[in-house]
Amino acid sequence: MLRLLALLAFAGFAVALTHSSAQPPKEPAGEYVNKGNRPDSARATLASFGLPTLEGKWYYIGPFDNTDRAGFDFAYPPEKKVDLKATHEGKGGRKVSWKEYTDFAPGKLLDLQKLFPKDRKNAVVYLSHSFESPKDFKFPISFGSDDTLSVFINGKRVYHAPHVRGAAPDQDLVIVDVKAGTNELLVKITQEAGEWKAYVNPELPAIIPATIRKRLDRDFPPKTEANLIQPAKGEELHYKLVTIPLPQDCVLEVGGLAFRPDGKLLACTRRGEVWLIHNPTVENPADVKMTKFATGLHEALGLYVENNNTVFVVQRPELTKLVDQDEDGKADEFITICDKWGVSGDYHEFAFGPARDKNGNFFVTLNVGFGGGHQAKAAWRGWCVKVTPDGKMEPFAYGLRSPNGVNFSPEGDLFYCDNQGEWVATNKMHHIQQGKFFGHQAGLRWVKDSPFAGKVPEKVASGMWYDGTRPSLVKWNDFTMTWTRPPLVYPDLSPPCIWFPYGRMGKSASEPIWDTTSGKFGPFAGQCFVGDQTNSIVMRVALEKVNGVYQGACFPFRSGLQCGVNRLSFASDGSLFAGQTNRGWGSSGGKPYGLQRLIYTGTVPLEIHHVTLTKDGFDLTFTKPLDPNSLGTKPVAVSSHTYVYFSNYGCPETDTRAEFVGDAKLSKDRKTLSVPVASLKKGRVYEFYVTGLKSQTGETVLHPEAYYTLNQLVK
Repeated sequence: MLRLLALLAFAGFAVALTHSSAQPPKEPAGEYVNKGNRPDSARATLASFGLPTLEGKWYYIGPFDNTDRAGFDFAYPPEKKVDLKATHEGKGGRKVSWKEYTDFAPGKLLDLQKLFPKDRKNAVVYLSHSFESPKDFKFPISFGSDDTLSVFINGKRVYHAPHVRGAAPDQDLVIVDVKAGTNELLVKITQEAGEWKAYVNPELPAIIPATIRKRLDRDFPPKTEANLIQPAKGEELHYKLVTIPLPQDCVLEVGGLAFRPDGKLLACTRRGEVWLIHNPTVENPADVKMTKFATGLHEALGLYVENNNTVFVVQRPELTKLVDQDEDGKADEFITICDKWGVSGDYHEFAFGPARDKNGNFFVTLNVGFGGGHQAKAAWRGWCVKVTPDGKMEPFAYGLRSPNGVNFSPEGDLFYCDNQGEWVATNKMHHIQQGKFFGHQAGLRWVKDSPFAGKVPEKVASGMWYDGTRPSLVKWNDFTMTWTRPPLVYPDLSPPCIWFPYGRMGKSASEPIWDTTSGKFGPFAGQCFVGDQTNSIVMRVALEKVNGVYQGACFPFRSGLQCGVNRLSFASDGSLFAGQTNRGWGSSGGKPYGLQRLIYTGTVPLEIHHVTLTKDGFDLTFTKPLDPNSLGTKPVAVSSHTYVYFSNYGCPETDTRAEFVGDAKLSKDRKTLSVPVASLKKGRVYEFYVTGLKSQTGETVLHPEAYYTLNQLVK
């Protein structure tokens, strides 16, 4: 009887085991918690699942030394072992020990300078947090840092990036291996000069159900850039990337790129050379030939081709005309056209251009300096200057910071792209108009010597105010510099037509160029393309005019290039050449310089073609008709943010919020989706993220995000 019961019991266990193994594994218990923003919602959702939130006690130790940037690679004692009771030798021989970071809060931008108010340069800090986990899993954590970022988990370094940047939320996504039990997270951030900030917040791991992760992405589209650095899946199906081989003696750190009428390509370099590239569009890249056209220039960062034998080059101190008189493929005449702007020797005093209008005038944009006193100590730094055909220089517009690239649109309007830094919240694109002010304060010093004298008080224009006290500043919303002190009148601030959200849309915007190929380059004829020097990507811009003012949307386009994209140029066959350099700053892709070519394969991608502002929202127009059955209830998530205009290096996205979106409607041709958005406001960047949309053939949207800068409302 006992034997029979035992057999029956075993059989019952076997049946139960068989039944259990046939069931899908149970998902962890928990729920989605919406807290009104992405960081808080992610942590609240993690808590509901019983997973780590990175909340609790954090500790810091420092400062250690970072003279000559040596602290980034040097392994100070905390990297070898985190012992909260230990004392080590820090910067200047001081004894440093671990202290509780009482002000630490995940999801907030932290001011590390408050920890060490007397150490404002060349320092290193470590942050440590111990947490418990109920299981092993891969944990995505979002970081921001000013400047470099190194991440360690349980004594192993998993991320090491030599960033030089202003900190912002969600700049880097690092995935760490968490083990069941106790885990030790260590973060290292070095400081060179300027601000010293950090950001940490967890993201939802793959062990949380996909439906919940999608809800978070829908409500608050992700802002981390990590997945944008690698080629988006499917990009290569539409735009093939070809690398041009370089001769051994060619260090092609491209500063300027332009085609001659005979089809040969000219590239000037920051090392002062100009290379002539023969057969650039040949089918076999090995058949491309390169010869030197000119040498001996000073950091050439732009060129304009007049004909097969004449090219104008902008070098640091002047605009120069290079002529090949005997037509042997080498310049034998160098003519100074204009050298009336100043050069002090500051390494940051770059000069870009030239763009040329229909009357033969050239336009050059001049970088401000960086550190070491006034940033416009040399004349006209921070300005766009006009050079007439007879070589006369005229100050044209001011308030520029690092205007890496200036160009005319097909309509004849002049644009430039600026780079994030002091007075510049993030990378941006401006429509340059005579006498306009674009925000950087350094160039105000030279207003008194310009045609616009009188627009700025004397003590401000002389630079006295700029080097002294700084007034408090307000948001961009009304596009007027409203000051709390002193009660003076300042020039009107002209807003950018495009803000490029930092990280997600690059970190170092370069020259804008328009697609004039009439469709040879795909479905984006007439739109603008902008390279990024840090993320090694090409971005796309679709502008519109509202009440006579430019605004519009920017989109990801093509990632995965081998080096930072500094210059772009369209060939007659419709392919797009990308001139590249990392200039020692570093860039994605692993190469220090080079030349690549993007070729349209003829397969149209499903993309958001452009975004149009309406009275009650936006119209999103796609490259292909959409399947109405793919719309769902909420096919588009919309959020928005603004920026604060102040002297800090960069600015995190401010006043971020999810927007109320009404029912979307599809047009008769099924290519335009009208999206009602309540309470539109000027001075904000509206972010769109489409989910689930498909074409009539089942194709998904290649790049589901778009960022629209709203300057004017439809009347």
